[in-house]
Parts: sequence; structure tokens; C-alpha cells
Amino acid sequence: MDTFMFWTSFLILIKSVTTICLPSEVYIQDSHQQQCLPTCPESLYMFRQTCMKDCPNYANINETALGKFCIVEHDFDCQRTSCPADLPLCYRMNCLEKCPEYTVRFENSCRLECPMSHSFLVSHDCEGPCFTGNATCVKGCPDDHPFIFPTPRSTHCLEYCPNYTYEDQENKKCQLKCPTEKQFLLNKTCFDSCPESHPLIQTLTSYYNTITLCSESCPQDTLMDEGYCVNACPDGRYEYNNTCVRECPESHPLKYPNVREKPTTGRAKYTCVDSCNVKTNSYVSNNLEYKTYCVSSCPPGSNFVLNGSCVESCPLFQQYNIIYYEYGEHKRCIERCPDYTVLSNGTNCRDSCLPNEKFKYNRTCHQECPMEAKFYYVKPRYVYVYPTIDNYDCIVKCPTNYLINGNECIKECPSETKYVFNNTCNETCPIEHNYKQLEGGHYKCIDECMTNYLINGNECIKECPSERKFVFNNTCNETCPIEHNYKHLEGGHYKCIDKCPSTAFVHNKFFCVSSCPADALYQENKTCVATCPSELRYRYSNFTVISVNWHSKKNIYHHYCLADCPTKTLYNQDACVGECPKEANYLFNRSCDIGCPEMVRYRILTGNHFTCLDECPSNAYKYNTSLCVLTCPFDKNYEHNGTCYQECPEREDFIYRDGSYFRCMNECNPFFTFNKTCLEHCPDEAKFRDKGECIGYCNDKERIYMFRNFTVGTGGAKIYDYYCLHTCPANTFISNLTCVSQCPSDTLQLDNKCVKFCPKERPLNYTTNKGKYFCVHSCPYRTFRFQSVCFDQCPSWLKYHQGTCTHECPKSHPYTDIRSQKCLSACENNFVITDNNICDKKCSTGKHYIEKNSCVFSCKNPRSLLQTTEQGLVCHDQCPHHLLLMENKGACVKKCPEDKLIVGSVCRALYKCPNHAYLEHTDFGRRCTNKCSSGFYLDGTHCVKECPPEKVIYDAVCANECPTTHPLRYKEFGSSNPRLICYRQCPSDYVANGSVCIEQSTCHSEHHFSYEHTCFETCPSFTAISNGNYCVSLRDYVIYFIVLLFLTAILTVIFYFLTCFTGIKPKTLTKRTSSGIKTHFQLISKRTPTQNNKNGKYVIRYSKEDNEEAEIIEINHQNIEHDGDEIVELNDGIETATTFRRRKGGHDE
Repeated sequence: MDTFMFWTSFLILIKSVTTICLPSEVYIQDSHQQQCLPTCPESLYMFRQTCMKDCPNYANINETALGKFCIVEHDFDCQRTSCPADLPLCYRMNCLEKCPEYTVRFENSCRLECPMSHSFLVSHDCEGPCFTGNATCVKGCPDDHPFIFPTPRSTHCLEYCPNYTYEDQENKKCQLKCPTEKQFLLNKTCFDSCPESHPLIQTLTSYYNTITLCSESCPQDTLMDEGYCVNACPDGRYEYNNTCVRECPESHPLKYPNVREKPTTGRAKYTCVDSCNVKTNSYVSNNLEYKTYCVSSCPPGSNFVLNGSCVESCPLFQQYNIIYYEYGEHKRCIERCPDYTVLSNGTNCRDSCLPNEKFKYNRTCHQECPMEAKFYYVKPRYVYVYPTIDNYDCIVKCPTNYLINGNECIKECPSETKYVFNNTCNETCPIEHNYKQLEGGHYKCIDECMTNYLINGNECIKECPSERKFVFNNTCNETCPIEHNYKHLEGGHYKCIDKCPSTAFVHNKFFCVSSCPADALYQENKTCVATCPSELRYRYSNFTVISVNWHSKKNIYHHYCLADCPTKTLYNQDACVGECPKEANYLFNRSCDIGCPEMVRYRILTGNHFTCLDECPSNAYKYNTSLCVLTCPFDKNYEHNGTCYQECPEREDFIYRDGSYFRCMNECNPFFTFNKTCLEHCPDEAKFRDKGECIGYCNDKERIYMFRNFTVGTGGAKIYDYYCLHTCPANTFISNLTCVSQCPSDTLQLDNKCVKFCPKERPLNYTTNKGKYFCVHSCPYRTFRFQSVCFDQCPSWLKYHQGTCTHECPKSHPYTDIRSQKCLSACENNFVITDNNICDKKCSTGKHYIEKNSCVFSCKNPRSLLQTTEQGLVCHDQCPHHLLLMENKGACVKKCPEDKLIVGSVCRALYKCPNHAYLEHTDFGRRCTNKCSSGFYLDGTHCVKECPPEKVIYDAVCANECPTTHPLRYKEFGSSNPRLICYRQCPSDYVANGSVCIEQSTCHSEHHFSYEHTCFETCPSFTAISNGNYCVSLRDYVIYFIVLLFLTAILTVIFYFLTCFTGIKPKTLTKRTSSGIKTHFQLISKRTPTQNNKNGKYVIRYSKEDNEEAEIIEINHQNIEHDGDEIVELNDGIETATTFRRRKGGHDE
């Protein structure tokens, strides 16, 4: 029973979360819906957990420091005797874990106010006075919160006094003001005067008091005036560098009017500036300098503006002036008139000439045109949105589309000179050009009429007059000649011809018409007749549809005399008709008559007439004796075997309604039976289908489950059908013997059943975001558990940590994400810690400062530097490396304002860099530097990310043109804007075309050739075409050939020495020491014979023993001399005998 009560109560609680506010919350009704809030807004009263504009008459009003309440008989007091340990606090009839925000804690109850006996409030959630439900009523201030802070409606105990109070250590009290003799506050201590370290006097206003502080520097948005920090300088002084001065310094001598959306009483009228060119948010701009003041317009005596200053007259070097209407009318001195102006009265540059000199020539106004440009014409001009005075432009000759009338060029001649010849207006046409043709408002004089014009006297016209409407040879006549007496209508006149065209009809003997008129309606052999002849006695009419314009059409009717009617028409006496008329609406054999013939038995209505038939068609029923009908009529609306009856025959037990009549049937298949009626859908009184019958409820033990399904009928309406089933279909669930697609909201899903309570084996309730409830053994993956319930997402009144929903986050993860209610060890996504350890996007009201990522009332260090962020004001002891320090502002910023310069890491109010050569334009401001950073280009004295479009880039410098060392220009598209870079040689895939680098494919597409990163029309000398559009050098091939020849020669010499060279011929042969020859080799030399020995040859003979020696033997084929040498004849098998002579050595062999 206890388990049943627990789950019942828990399900009710879960359901009520979306409709009923928690006991610690209040209702508030807006224009759309009811909301639950922690407390009521300050303007509303709280009455019994509801926010109201006014209290009821019977309620008492009680205003506390926490809100305004409507009290009726201790409505807000605790009305319980005790609460459990996990919910120890009592409030009204509820036990809570913590008190609502609009109450304070006293002992174990939540009250609107502390009792007199315990009138002090202690809170650990706030640094200053805290107005939340976590404040506790105590009898006296404890040691950890010793300081008393009184407010109009409560007294608080604080750990330490706020910065805007005097910390009275003796009495342990936070005083809201200093004594009269010591009225200056510094570090929560009162002094009679401010020390040198904090010499400035500042007035600080808090929610509770206004007190005078000693400050090291004035706060942001304030000014320093003789040691005081003021919101505005007093009258009679000027603002300069956040300081009030009596006179402007020499560096900023000009006085600029102060303009604010909300003017401050008594503030200074002017600010000292070095230039009047100041940008303000006001619509009024004081950009002109007059004496030492910046003005919006010059005074009447000095109405000329020279270089931004008001002067009495323009100097000679800028003698011209032009009127400007920006911020008031004034005349600006300029060197020459702009191109869109004209010069008037010698020095005035105007948008148009004045009436007294309205003729304009060479951008100068004249009283009349000069002789070299005597013609003039009116040319209206428009400047801005105001039309100017019509000026006459003086020209040498009139424009092409203008006419000459005297010296004036006009669009149309006047009535007194309306005849035009040679573009000149005349009173009459000359004799040789006597034909006149109307063009616009004048007549053009010509020698003969044009082809598409008609001649009427000596006038060329488009249409003849009514009295001369017959045209022959392009001339208007009163009648046609006899040989051309046929008349064909063309436009508004008749053309005289010898015969009618083949597409026309003859009407009234001589008139050619495109269609016959009403008095002769019928066509007979291209002639219009009033009645058809006997041989063509059948009259037939039809029509064709033609388009008049894009949205409308017109029917053109045709009437014919025919010998026989067309196939798809009917005969009605002498007419061919598409439908029989009412007076003869019976059709038989294509003829209309007043009735059917006697031998024809049946008739059926077809359209508006009856068709006579021998038998009724298969889709019709017999009614009475001779009529065939498509449905049985009301008097005989029962159909059986193709015949209509007043009631069904006795042998037919069932009827089925088919439209407006009934069918007589002996069984209902495939329909369902109810009261002997066959139905497609069962009625509500017997809506369940079972065995082909409609029953009131499922009573068969085998088919006890009820199931509802639907079909979509005509018009999209749902038609529901109910079934008695043995088992429920797939994807359905059993709930009280009913098959449902989804379990009811007060049940849980267990397999295919809907149950009220989960069993022990699946004790957990899994509640999905879609409102479905499941019985599970354990919580599914990525769900969150709270007690015995699993959630896809924790309810709004719970937080979640590591898959569990909880009331409070653990100490290891003390912070709560305001969006997801997730417990965090530290805030994420740049969120800050607000009240109650909440991670929020920004600090809440009252705590605008951020210290160690926590929102506080003020920075602990009074000299802290402030950084403005979306979350709040971040306190820094010094600006981080990625931020810049604002000089004299005590602020850290990401970007320096446009009117300041970055020197080091400080934004300073300078108009130029003090000791730096260049000014770098970065994303975070203008930075003074002696060297441009990487990615910047030097443009004069400025470091820029992109050079001006008219300049080129060379060695990270913006130059007017490329140097001779890098003459090629390459357009790179890598940055936001294309830029030109100077190159010595074009980059890869680019070639030089003159001084510009173009894509190599562009060069090839023009059938040119690329060689050494250059585009050529033809390949240069000593090159050849390779791979289509590429040139290759032939020098490499020549070098390769020479090297190959050289290597061949070396190899040949080496081969010669290794194989053929025998050394230099000796003068004396060395003495042979060998005694015998065991082996002889004879090699015949191929050496050319010398002059001394023309027929001589040498034979080398080898003697091979232990040491091998060679002896050269001279051989002669003829003229063998016998000088005492031994002659030996050698027969080597050759026909010619060879003799050789052995040269004698030192001894005989």
C-alpha cells in the first residue's frame, strides 16, 4: 500500500510541475500565459503566492526589504507542527529545503521579517546587504560577520563594510557618512583632507548614500576640475583632456561646441581641440573654423571658406568659389571650378547659369552665344533632387535629332514655320519638294511619297479620307476603274483589284470579304448567299477560336451549305445540329423526331434528348415498361436483376444501399451485416466488427481485445472502424482489453502492456521528453536518474551531475550552468559566477564587476584597471598582453579608438607618433612603430595590410611602379582585393607578356609559345617546339653532341693505343740473348709505305720461351738487294713468293 501511495504521489507531482508553481515560487500572469517566478517584481504585491497590482480590500499591506505583501490572518506564517530532516524549513503549509527568495529564515521557519528579538540578518551569499531567501535572523552579529549595516527596513551583519561606507572599527558599524570634521573617505576611513597619493575628490552615490571619496584618478566619463571629479565643467571653462581649463592650450587652441543628447545644466559650452574636423553623433557638425571657434556655418561678413576657415574673400591662388549647402550655406574657395559646374560672373562656380547670362559655352556663362558657336538649345539639368534653371548650350551646329529655327535648335517647329526641309523650319515647301508628309507636329518636304504612304493631292498620308476611300496605284479616288472593279477592304480604305483573293468570299457581286455578313450568312462556292439551294439544302454551322490578346479569346462562326451532314452531327429537317431541340428530342438513326418509332421498345435519356433502343444497356435498369434509367428512382428504389421494384423479392434477405437506391442481395459478403442490412462501416450502436457482423461489444472469449483503426475518406475526413481481435497488432499496447498505439498518460509502458505501477523486476519509471512512461530495470544510456525516475532531461527544478538529477551540486562541482542546470567544476564558455554559484552570460544587476571570474559589487583593488566585456567589468591589476591600456582612463580595451594612437601597449591621445617612423593600421588600432609587422606593407609612412589599388608591391613596400630589377607585374587574388606584385621572373604556371605576368594557359590559348617564363608568338632562335606550345633550348643538345664527340675521340685514341700502337721505331736493335725459337707468329702491318721503302712491310716475329721477345723483320716483295744479308724464301702457301731479310745484328744467329 505504501508503494502504491508513493508512486501515485510522485506521478501527480511530475504532472503538476508543468501546471502548478512550487511552494517557493509565485504566479504571475502575462499577456500570453501564466509563469512561475522566484519572487514578484518590485511594482507588484504578493497575495497568497500570486503577484497582483493591488491588494484586496480585506487584506493588510506590509512592505519589507524583500517585497510588498498582502496579509490576511498570518497567511505567510508557518502552519505545521514539524518538518522532516531533509526538508527542515516550514513555510505556510509546506516543508521546504530552503526558504523562498522573498522570506528570511528564523529558526526552522521562513518569515517575511525578522522578529524584534532577532532583528539582525546574516547571509553568506552576498558581499554587501543581501536580500535573498538565504538570509537568517540572529539575535546579534556573529564573529564572522561583525559589522552592522543598517538599511531603512532591515539591519544586516556583514563580513566587512562596503567601499562606500566608513568602517567604524570601535563600534563595529558601517557608517553611511563621515563626520563633519573628517568628511573625505579613503579605504573605508574618514580623513579631514585627501592625501597626496589620492589627491582628487570624487562624489560617490550608492543605493543607500552619497559620500565624498578620495581618488587617485577620476572615474571614466568624468572630468577633473581643480582637484574635483565632476560630471561636467562649470560655465566659463573649457574641456581639455578630461580636465576643465580656463583657457585652451596652444596645442589645442580651437573651441568646439559641446553637443549632447541630454545637456547637463551648467556644463562647459566648448571643448578644446586641435582641429575642427571632429566626428560627433549629432546631426549638427561644427567643421568650420572662425577665429578660435568651430562653427557650423560662417557669419555673413566672412562667408567664404578657405581650407576649413571662414574668410572675408578668396585669395588669388583659390579665386573661384562654389556654394555648399552641407550644414548651412557657405561659399568654399577653390583653385578651379569642378567639372559638373559652370563659371558665372568671373569667379562663381554654379550648377547652372543665372537668367541674365543664360547662354553657356565652354562651361562659362554668357549673355549671348559667340559667333564660333552661334547655335543654341535648351538642355534641362538636374543637380541632387532640385531642378535648375533652363540654360542655353551654345554649339557649333545643332545635334542630329534637332531642327533649326533661326539660331535655335528645337525639337519641333512652331506653327508659323511648320514645313521642314534640310532640317530647317520654313513657311512653305520648295517647288521641287512639293510633297508634304506629316511627322509629329510638322510637315516634312519631300520630292515623292514613300512606298507605304498614299497620295491625296500633294499630301502623303497613311489613310484616305472618306470621300476618296478607293485606292488604285497608291492614289485616293472616288471610285474604282472598270477593269479593277473588285473592292478589297484594307484598313480604312478599299483597294481596287481585278479579282478577289483565293481566301476571300464575294459579297454583293464586287466586294471581297473574309467572312460572310449577316444578310448573306451561308457560303456557297466562295459566294455569300442568304438561303441554300436545293442541291446543297443542309445548313451547317461551326466556329474557330482565335486569340485577341494574351488573356482573351474570340469565337469566329462559319456557316455552310452542304449536300449531307458531317459524321458527328444529327439531322433536324434541313439543318445539321449537334443536339436535338426540345420540340424534337427523340433520336433514332441520327434523326431528331417528336417520338420513338412503334417497333422500338425502350428509350434512355442521353444528354438533353432520348435515344430510342431495342434493349436497355448493361449499365442501366428497367423502369416501368419502356424507360431505361442509370439509377432507380425514389418510387421504385430497390434494384434486383437489372429491374427497379418498390421492395425486394421475398427470396432476397439482405439489402445494400448504393447511392440513392438499394440493392437486393442474398448475402452481404464482402460487407458487414447489421439488422439484415449490408454496411461498409458499422454504426455507432454496434461499432465492433466480428465474423462479418456488427456487434455492440466484443463478447467472444477468443477475440476479447478491442482495436480501432481508421481510413481517410473523401475530403480528408477520418472514418474509424472497430475490431474484435484475438491478439493486439504489432506496435500496439494492451490497455484495459483495448489495443492502443500509445499508453494513456496515467499508465506506464511494460513490454506490450500499459500498467499503473512498475513491477519489482523493472522498478524504475523512465519519463521521456515526449511524455511517455516506461518501466525499466535501469536508466537508459544518456538519461538522468532522480530517486526512482529516469529523465531524458532533468526537470527545471532540479540540477544534473554525472547522470543524476539532484537538488544541490556536489562540492567538487559547485557551479550551475544557467541554461542546462548542469553542475560544473568551473564555468564554461566565458560565463561568469553570479549569485548562488550560477554560471551566467553576464553579471546580474548590482554586481557589475568581475574578479576571479566572479561577479562582485566592486574591485578589491581600488586601482584596478577595468575591461568592458559582455559579462561585465573585469578587474585587472595590469592589462593582459592581448589588451591595451587607455591612457588616463584606467581601462583595458581590445581596440584603440580612432582618435588615439598605440604607443607600446598604451592608447594615447596623440595626433602623431612621438619617436616612431611609421604608423601601422591594425585591426586593434593605429600603432606607432619603427618597422612594419609581418603581413603589412609600407606605404609612405604608413604600414597597411593592403596597398592602394593604383600601386604595386615590391619587397613589402607600396611603390608607384616596379623597379628595373623586378620589372614584371603579377596580379595576385589571395587577399580580399587583387594586388600587383613586382617579380624578377613570373611565378610558376605564369609567363611574362610584356611587363605583365599572365597564366601560361592563356598564352597557349592564343596559339603562342612559352619559354623561360616568357610568352612568344614564335619560338626564339636556337630553340625548338616541344609538347605543343613549349619551346626548348637547342644549346643543351649542341653541348651534348660536342661532349659526345669528345668522348668518342678519347675512346678511339685509347682503343688505338691498346690495340695498334707499337711504339716509336728504334735506331739500333738490342742484342738477342735467346738461343732458339719454339713458336713463330707473323702479323702483317697495315701501315702506309714510306717514300724510302715504298714496297716494304714489316713482320713481327715472336720467340716464346721463358721470356718473350719480338724482332721486326723488313719484308720486300721486289727489288731485293743483296747486301750480304741472309736471304730466306718463305713459302706461306700464297701464290706470290715472299722473301725477307733478316737484319744483321752484332752476331749471327
